[in-house]
Amino acid sequence: MKALLPVLTWVLTVAVAQEPDHAHGCTHGSCYPATGDLLVGRENKLKASSTCGLHKREPYCIVSHLQDEKKCFQCDSRRPYDPVYNTISHRIENGITTFKPHRKKSWWQSENGKSDVYLQLDLEAEFHFTHLIMTFKTFRPAALLIERSADFGHTWQTYRYFAHDCASTFPGIAQGPLRNVDDVICESRYSDIEPSTEGEVIYRVLDPAIRIEDPYSPKIQNQLKITNLRVNFTKLHTLGDNLLDSRLEIKEKYYYAMYELVVRGNCFCYGHASECGPIAGIKDDIEGMVHGRCVCKHNTKGLNCEQCDDFHNDLPWRPAEGRNTNACKKCNCNGHSSQCHFDMAVYLATGNSSGGVCDNCLHNTMGRNCETCKPFYYKDPSRDIRDPAVCVACDCDPEGSQNGGICDGHDDPSLGMIAGQCRCKQHVEGPRCDKCKTGFYGLSADNPQGCQPCQCDPRGTVSGTPQCDPVSGDCFCKRLVTGRSCNQCLPEHWALSHDTNGCRSCECDIGGAADNQSVFYSPVINNHSMTAAQFVHFLNHSHLCVKCATLSGRCSVETGQCRCHSHMTGRQCNQVESGYFFMALDYYLYEAELAKLGQGCTVEEREHQPGRPATWTGTGFALVPEGSGLEFSINNIPYSMEYDLMIRYELQMPRDWDEVRVTVVRPGPIPTSSPCGNTIPADDLLSTSLPTESRFVVLSQPVCLEKDVSYTLRLDFTRYADRNSIPSVTSTSVLVDSIVLIPRYSSLEMFIAGDPSSISRKQGYERYRCHDSAKSVPRPQISDVCARLITSMSAIINEGALACQCDHQGSISSECDPRGGQCRCRPNVIGRRCDQCAPGTYGYGPAGCKVCECNPDGSQMRFCDKQTGKCLCRPGAFGPRCDGCQPGHWGFPNCRQCQCNGQTEECHQKTGACLRCRGNTGGHNCERCADGYYGNPFLGSENQCRPCLCPEGPASGRHFAASCYQDNYSKQVVCNCNQGYTGARCEECAPGYYGNPSQPGGRCQPCRCNNNIDLSDPDACNKNTGECRMCLYNTEGPDCGVCRSGYYGDASRRNCRKCTCNFLGTEQRQCMERDNCLCQRATGQCQCLPNIMGLTCDHCAPNYWNLASGRGCEPCGCDPNNAYTSTCNEFTGQCQCREGFGGKTCQDCRENFWGDPMVLCRVCDCDPRGIETTQCHRLTGHCSCRQGVSGVRCDQCARGFSGNFPDCQPCHQCFGDWDRIVQNLAVRTKSLTDRAREIQTTGLTGAYERIFKGLEEKLSQARDIVKARNATADAVTSLMGLMEELRGRIGETTDTLNQLEGDLTAVQDNNYDTSNELSSLEREAKELNLTSQQLNHQLDILKSSNFLGAYDSIRASYEKSRDAELRANRSTTDMPSTVSQSEATRKKTERLIADKKDDFNRKNAANKRALQDLNAKAQNLDLTKINEKVCGAPGDALCEVSPCGGPGCRNEEGKRRCGGLNCNGAVSKADTALGRSIHAEKELNKAMAEVEELFQKVADAKAKAVEAKGKAQAALEKASDTKNKVERSNNDLRDLIKQIREFLMQEGADPDSIEVVANRVLELSIPASPQQIRHLADEIKDRVQSLSNVDAILEQTQDDVRKAELLLKEARNARIRAEAVKNSAESASRALDDARKAQVAAEKAIQRAREDIGLTENQLAQIQSETSANEKDLNDAMNRLGDLGRQIDALKAKKVNNGLAASRAEETATMAQTKANEAKQILDGELKDKYNTVKDLVDMKAKSVQEAKKKAEHLRHEAKELLKDAQNKLQRLAELEKDYEQNQKTLEGKARQLDGLEDKMKDILNAINKQIQIYNTCQ
Repeated sequence: MKALLPVLTWVLTVAVAQEPDHAHGCTHGSCYPATGDLLVGRENKLKASSTCGLHKREPYCIVSHLQDEKKCFQCDSRRPYDPVYNTISHRIENGITTFKPHRKKSWWQSENGKSDVYLQLDLEAEFHFTHLIMTFKTFRPAALLIERSADFGHTWQTYRYFAHDCASTFPGIAQGPLRNVDDVICESRYSDIEPSTEGEVIYRVLDPAIRIEDPYSPKIQNQLKITNLRVNFTKLHTLGDNLLDSRLEIKEKYYYAMYELVVRGNCFCYGHASECGPIAGIKDDIEGMVHGRCVCKHNTKGLNCEQCDDFHNDLPWRPAEGRNTNACKKCNCNGHSSQCHFDMAVYLATGNSSGGVCDNCLHNTMGRNCETCKPFYYKDPSRDIRDPAVCVACDCDPEGSQNGGICDGHDDPSLGMIAGQCRCKQHVEGPRCDKCKTGFYGLSADNPQGCQPCQCDPRGTVSGTPQCDPVSGDCFCKRLVTGRSCNQCLPEHWALSHDTNGCRSCECDIGGAADNQSVFYSPVINNHSMTAAQFVHFLNHSHLCVKCATLSGRCSVETGQCRCHSHMTGRQCNQVESGYFFMALDYYLYEAELAKLGQGCTVEEREHQPGRPATWTGTGFALVPEGSGLEFSINNIPYSMEYDLMIRYELQMPRDWDEVRVTVVRPGPIPTSSPCGNTIPADDLLSTSLPTESRFVVLSQPVCLEKDVSYTLRLDFTRYADRNSIPSVTSTSVLVDSIVLIPRYSSLEMFIAGDPSSISRKQGYERYRCHDSAKSVPRPQISDVCARLITSMSAIINEGALACQCDHQGSISSECDPRGGQCRCRPNVIGRRCDQCAPGTYGYGPAGCKVCECNPDGSQMRFCDKQTGKCLCRPGAFGPRCDGCQPGHWGFPNCRQCQCNGQTEECHQKTGACLRCRGNTGGHNCERCADGYYGNPFLGSENQCRPCLCPEGPASGRHFAASCYQDNYSKQVVCNCNQGYTGARCEECAPGYYGNPSQPGGRCQPCRCNNNIDLSDPDACNKNTGECRMCLYNTEGPDCGVCRSGYYGDASRRNCRKCTCNFLGTEQRQCMERDNCLCQRATGQCQCLPNIMGLTCDHCAPNYWNLASGRGCEPCGCDPNNAYTSTCNEFTGQCQCREGFGGKTCQDCRENFWGDPMVLCRVCDCDPRGIETTQCHRLTGHCSCRQGVSGVRCDQCARGFSGNFPDCQPCHQCFGDWDRIVQNLAVRTKSLTDRAREIQTTGLTGAYERIFKGLEEKLSQARDIVKARNATADAVTSLMGLMEELRGRIGETTDTLNQLEGDLTAVQDNNYDTSNELSSLEREAKELNLTSQQLNHQLDILKSSNFLGAYDSIRASYEKSRDAELRANRSTTDMPSTVSQSEATRKKTERLIADKKDDFNRKNAANKRALQDLNAKAQNLDLTKINEKVCGAPGDALCEVSPCGGPGCRNEEGKRRCGGLNCNGAVSKADTALGRSIHAEKELNKAMAEVEELFQKVADAKAKAVEAKGKAQAALEKASDTKNKVERSNNDLRDLIKQIREFLMQEGADPDSIEVVANRVLELSIPASPQQIRHLADEIKDRVQSLSNVDAILEQTQDDVRKAELLLKEARNARIRAEAVKNSAESASRALDDARKAQVAAEKAIQRAREDIGLTENQLAQIQSETSANEKDLNDAMNRLGDLGRQIDALKAKKVNNGLAASRAEETATMAQTKANEAKQILDGELKDKYNTVKDLVDMKAKSVQEAKKKAEHLRHEAKELLKDAQNKLQRLAELEKDYEQNQKTLEGKARQLDGLEDKMKDILNAINKQIQIYNTCQ
């Protein structure tokens, strides 16, 4: 017990140290219950897996030499331990600490020899476990492990392993050291075999050796928390005898026995309780028991305070930590609930501020805090949220509201929510959402959208009314529409649409449609009304025969398609299919010539006349004499009805034919039930007369004929007239053409049904006299009404359409005319089916029929055999056409014998010319020799006609003459050579031809020289090879087919033109001289240098410049960030820099500034009197001083010069000697300074390290010598010498060190002075910065004031732009009147004008926006800052207190006060500058006086310089020559200017070029001001001293003069080439006048300058000055000439562009002319065809009627008028083309004016930008 107390004391100390402070209780932080033994009171919760004597008494022994003498004992644990009655019971509860006297007499003991034993404590709740103490009676276990469970035994984790040999017992378990409190390790200190009794095993959950940063962390809390604890004993300690002896006695002494088991801990309350109470079912009367139920604080609950208390869930439950209670927070339910729960998602969403969610909210509230109303309730805005009546029920119709009647629960303007407002469904409206919107119906809760759309077809619904009834949904339909949705047409209607009535009637054709219905005329039967459908049903099932009417048939409601009869088509069935037709009224026609002829009747055929309409049908007529007749067989009646009988005839008698009897012969009696059952025999006996004035007659009474019945119609022409009235007539006859059966319209239901439609049809048939269209043979043009009615009649009669049945041989196609069925016949074929030849033709076949062409003089009749075509000839006539004489005769029809001089028997039938003459003769009567022969054919010999030998005869193949003759004097044969041949025998080729005609088969051919040679020149081409030798028109090549070198174009068109390559832009090897360069021969493209473009290489490629370099264009190199674009000026290379940047490539500061433009640019502060150029060094700012001047600002005399600046004179010659000495000293001083700097860096010894090393070496040598024992005298002497030398060196070194020390002191003093100077410089720099800020402030003010002027200028420019816009609009709208006559031309012109106008408007709008931006910027500028820049004081200071004045300030004298002493404004600086300039003028006058004195000295020294006089004389002569050359150059320059002026006054210059040239001329100037003259005087002095350079100057001037001459030559050539340019420029004269004035002013200025110079210098200086001045002027002129040359090159380019434009215009005109010609040809062809058609018609009618002839003549006249009108229109079209071209030119001129105005606008904007840049950069 004594041994256990220190251990317990230490454990308690540790536990107390790690527990929180309880002084403050649970109110101010975490609190914990007291720690105790968890085993107390839990004997029943502790169990052991093995206990001795538990089932029976068991023996056990102890190891010898321990405590007692007795060695073996008994164990009986069947009953609990009793200190008196049962002391041998060793249950596990004996190990629980009781602090009783018998503590050492009771223990727990396991069974003998059993190694694997465990002890387990099962707790009823979660506890904090701090440490474990086990005190053993026997050996401690050789191996054990401690385990715990925090989930009541479901899972186990190991706390610690204990083993005597960890490595073998628990392999893989680390043996320490312990680094973390939760490390699982194995340790051995509690597993030794000693002590043999009362040995302890102690385990602490939190090792005190490990520092715990946060004892409240979840990791630590989890490590302490247990619900179960288990100790596993796995190995017994033995003495080894059990390994040798396996007897039971041996095992009886090895077992586990434990005196005491202590498990320290407390109830686990997470810091929320300071005490614990018993759990239900556990008594509270056990002393020292640690109970498991926490008495919770901090609004927590649960056994372990692991939950928040009811209604305290607003924050997540957390353990208490130190001073933080982490108490649970009460929920906020606004008084509407007493229950809540925690929601982590809500907690995170609120930013960890609140996570409580109220449960079971009352008063119709809901939400996390019961802050909102439930659905179907809304928050009353007038009540507090805690009011029980805050939520009011929604008053929304549940059927029409969303979500069953939910309204807006609260007001939220951002979401558009209004408390209590109902949210209607999509198709519902009203405050309660209780009615459908317009266009919807059927409010229903089942419909997610509330109401259904009306489903009304908008096409069938009446507009202007609600679409449907809001309750029933029935739509309001139009008149002809039906259905609930108004989406159906009424019966017999279709095409539902937006029409007024909604649908259209089917209007099926009464004949073509198949389902036309018949109903009773009256829809009332037996006093009962019937619908149309009932009417039809009644009709079909009744046997009544009543009068019926026909309704419009039904059709498809979608397409309106009616159901058609056979071969009928079309929506209304009023058309026929392809290959079918409607019959005409005279379709059923019967030809008289095909009828059965009576006695004396003959057939008379009649020939059709081309171009004239036939007045008969068939092939002709039947000639019927009086008393005879015709009989017609009729067997094709299609429809049973009445027919009108019409007779067509021609009377050849002067009076009417009195009587014709017509008899209808029927096959038998007529049944009464048949359609013609009412016909009586008298109806078949008819008669009529034939009027003379008509060609047809219609019988007054119709004939009833039935379908499929054969009839015979007999016509008897009984009597012509009364014989007594015309006694002279012996025989009479009539020509009968045909008879026609015309359907009688009054027999068809479609006309007589009685309904309105049939009545309308009948009225239309009668009104338009449709019946008359069938009477005459030439069918008149019928009206559309008749055409429709006849079509319906045809469909009814024939039950559809009739087949064309066109004969495949006689017709062109199988289709016929849909009206009448006439097929398209081949030539000379007649008949409806094109199945026979017309009279006068023969040979019916696929090609039609051929005209007989029987000669009327030789044939008996005009008709020929229908098969062979042979004519019936008169006697003497011969041939198939009877049109010729017999062979050997001519002169038909008066044939006579041929007269051919016996040379032939044949001659021409008409002319009598002899054919195929013999004996080489020819001529009409074979009376002369044939071509190619000569002689006399009447000599009678066989060789009277001999061949012409040119060079051989006609049949030889080498005959090249058209004819020949024999000269009467020389008797020589003379050949008339063919073209291309020459010579006496045509044996040579003529000039322009080549070949070898002397060889067999040789011919002379034209030289193939592309018409580029002189055909009269025999040497133009080689006569043998044809090679071209003398090509003309700048061509070359073996065939003169290409342009010669230096020319280009198409050689075949003789348009080779000289190459116009720009010499500067073309490869030099391509140019022999400046004006002679090579180009591509086809296109004229010159071979350009790199980066040069254009046909003539006349301009640089984009982003390149410097064409004049002659080496190609150079890249612009514009800085991409600092330049507006990557392009630059093509001539100067200057990029367009953005504001604040300058330099050629915009990488530097702007002009006269220096520095880094990206950081700061400073103005070049240079004295103008001492600089050569105003631009300083762009990086350093150093000024470029002239000779003799130095200084940063070039404001002082340089070394080697003396005097007062700017009068700096060279020093005496001795200065040079002394200067060299001083420079040497400076070099030595610099070396010493460097040496001192080195010493300062390395130390005093660093610079002499080498010397010290030498000394050390010598000392070491001396040391060696001294150490040497056998030192000789020489060695001693050497040693002494070395010592002396060392002393001397040491002394020198000491002196040097002393001197250096002094120098260092001086350097330090200098450094101190320099530091002071740097401080002063810093102060000055700060002052400068302040001054710079003030200047910037003044600059802002200056910007503000000057922008007003800029803004006025901009406004003026804007007004000009507005005027330009108005002028442009007028120019695009006032068009010539001729344009309006041509619609196409007018449209093109208006489109072009519109394009230009839109472009101008866009640009003008952009300018307006730019002006507005500038205006806005100008308005925002502050004018107060500029006063500080101008006057030197802030602009907002009052005049009384402002020392420098300002705007509106005046002094005591009333004058404006601005600036003054110590004022840094622009006025003060200007005054200072004025004073300096006055001082400079005085200095200059003084300098001039010194110059005059110098000149006097030169004159005095003239006598001493005789030798120099000669040189001066030579220089004088050279200068004179130079002067003359300069004057000539000036004259040439004036001539050039004059020529340019003349050139620009011509039509070849555009406004842009003239303006640029005028500006360049105006820029020409010479120094004319006094300051410039003084500057020239200074240059004169320098030039006098360098007189030896005159020769070089003259040579350079000579080259410049030569260049000027070349430029002059190029200008002249340019003027010649630019003569073709046809643009005009009205501003040219004004620009040239200004140029003349500028030139006169320049000449006057030159004269004044020369006079002034002559007054100030002597002869030598005057010559030199004139040379220098003229040289400079010449250089300037050359520069100007270069610019002018480049401008001329630009003019060349524009000339080429204008030429191309002219070419394109010419091509356009050519194309227009071609189209006009094509139109004329087409029109001529159409007119010719029409004319021929009209002519044919006239010819056909000529023989029939005079009236038709007059009509034909009228048509012919109309055709002529049409032709004339067409010609006039063609001429008018040509004039319109000319007008169009003129308008096009005018439009182009207007466009150029617009471009000019645009350029001017750009110039104005550029000027504005430049002014802005100036204002932004001025200082």
